[in-house]
Amino acid sequence: MTHATAHDVILIVDDDPVIRMLMRRALNSSMINIIEASSGEEAIALFSVHLPDLILLDVSMDKMDGFECCSVIRAMPEGENVAIIMVTALDQPDDIKKAFDVGATDFMTKPVKWPLLNHRIQYVLKANKTIKELTKSKNKLARAQSIAHLGSWEWDFKNKTLDCSDEVYRMIGMQPQERELTFANLIEIVHPDDRELLSQTVKNALLTREPYDIEYRVLHGNGDIITLHDRTDISYDYGEPKLNGTLHDISNRKKSEQEIAYYAYFDTLTDLPNRRKFLLQLESAIALAKRHSTKLALLFIDLDHFKRINDTLGHKAGDELLCEAASRIKAIIRQADILGESNQSDYDNNHIARLGGDEFTLLLTELEEFDSVAIIAQQLIDELSKPYFIMGKQTFISASIGISFYPNDGLSGDMLLQHADTAMYEVKNNGKNGYQLFSHEMHKSLMDRLQIEAELREAITHGDQLELHYQPQVCATNGHIVGYEALLRWRHPRRGLLTPFDFIHIAESSGLIIVIGEWALLEACKKAKSLCAANSHVKRIAVNLSALQFNHPNILTHVQHALTQTGLPPRMLELEITESAIIDNVDDAILLLFKLKKLGVNLAIDDFGTGYSSLNYLKNFPIDTLKIDKSFVDGIVNNQKDAAIARTIIQLALNLGLSTIAEGVEYIEQSELLTSMGCNDLQGYLFAKPIPSTQL
Repeated sequence: MTHATAHDVILIVDDDPVIRMLMRRALNSSMINIIEASSGEEAIALFSVHLPDLILLDVSMDKMDGFECCSVIRAMPEGENVAIIMVTALDQPDDIKKAFDVGATDFMTKPVKWPLLNHRIQYVLKANKTIKELTKSKNKLARAQSIAHLGSWEWDFKNKTLDCSDEVYRMIGMQPQERELTFANLIEIVHPDDRELLSQTVKNALLTREPYDIEYRVLHGNGDIITLHDRTDISYDYGEPKLNGTLHDISNRKKSEQEIAYYAYFDTLTDLPNRRKFLLQLESAIALAKRHSTKLALLFIDLDHFKRINDTLGHKAGDELLCEAASRIKAIIRQADILGESNQSDYDNNHIARLGGDEFTLLLTELEEFDSVAIIAQQLIDELSKPYFIMGKQTFISASIGISFYPNDGLSGDMLLQHADTAMYEVKNNGKNGYQLFSHEMHKSLMDRLQIEAELREAITHGDQLELHYQPQVCATNGHIVGYEALLRWRHPRRGLLTPFDFIHIAESSGLIIVIGEWALLEACKKAKSLCAANSHVKRIAVNLSALQFNHPNILTHVQHALTQTGLPPRMLELEITESAIIDNVDDAILLLFKLKKLGVNLAIDDFGTGYSSLNYLKNFPIDTLKIDKSFVDGIVNNQKDAAIARTIIQLALNLGLSTIAEGVEYIEQSELLTSMGCNDLQGYLFAKPIPSTQL
């Protein structure tokens, strides 16, 4: 038998002091702490202070009787955990029932059998401790289930009612134990699409006595839809089966899974499918077209001049423009007659995608006529070219669109996308703002470009195929060589000596022009020192800077490095820059030109008159020389307009204090006419072709 311990507290409540004395003597006072109260009111006050483990409570007392006292104590904090034995001289059934109704744990009748009292108390204390432990464990379990959003339930297959934990009620939006739950009323709150699954699963468990593990959605009392994971097991009590289950609220996990799936397959800026999802949709569309012997078209859409928006207005403006462009593309597709009424609502999410950056794709399926694709392409170009109002400012862009067709231009998604991309770049090369259908000639051209790029990379790696040739520049008045222009050549192991016309566009589009340009600048400066030392009339070496090279953030460092490494005086280096390289971003270009000028180098505008000439810009540029393009020199003798242009350039330079060089001089008549116009220097085959470094 478990004995009371020293911390057990017993409160004796009786208005008869003799009874209280006899009770104290009957109890084992060495093992318990006994306190006394002579009234119900005093008992309530002492209870709040001592929180006894057991109360011996007399029923018949003045003012507040035992029934009322018991009821008040049960309503107090911790009042549910104390054992209360009602002591009464009454033995009527109604009184006993009333004692239990107000919360009595047990009752004793007077006269009390004192020898048995101690044993009775010990058993009641033991039972109450067990109840407390069970209650404590139940509360811990309930708290754990609440934290984990995990509920438990039992069903014995015989009763309709399910025995559910409080957390199950909370999951479905009800107060704990609000009403009895049956399988029938549980089915009522299950999502309509999942009711059949749950019904069939439970029926199968009833027939086979096998557990199940499923997920289904429930309509919560507040209107939300939650997802539950229902896992069960079969147990047996006295040979009778019982279905035990746990319900886990996995709504947050499901939401996270959906978000992960969204981020994996959708562009978060425009809400359009991303590259991964589009490629899956493309392969699916190809399989469907193959099965039904239908055609489809892939449009690759690239926004022109988008980088300018990011650079001038910022990335936030760029994002806003991309969203607007996506909306315009969707609007055009919804309006297109080609789609038909049944397909229009599906095209936003299934056939338009943002591949990344400013690139979009559009997939047109079940085509009957290819001509309709061209109509849509032109509608897209027209719509995307309309003004945009971004961050309160009006701006303009255009679009280049490449188009490939299945099965004509490829049988796989990768091939169709590659060919549409090729066609789009053909539009870019031809001035942008248009569309182009893919052709096999275009594919051959692409393969050739890729081959040349690969061989050019190899040439840079080996370092012995690229070389500089030098073309003299002579003084128009005395014929002395006053400078050289460094011209790039590629001594290809199979194709022979190649000029920049054969490969420079590939070097620029691939970015290889940066490393090539840095090398050429250093080589030219090395050669300039020896040329100037050998001929006192030679005053400069001219080196071309491509637009990409000029706008590279490290161009100033590259020039400084070449001068420092070779020891060439800066005044002997002339950098030739095309008008198009300068005009793209005039403010930045002017700042860079002044920084280059501060180094002490000379600056020349190459091919002057063929680009976007502006006298307003020219007066602000720290330029030393204007180079008259060969296209004007060719017709200078027989074409009055070419002669007038050349004369105007020379006179303009003279008025601005600039020198002039005429390129492409091949005949003595051209030389004499240019000299008479006042051109300072001449360059061309009349004097010398570009010469290898070893022959100088």
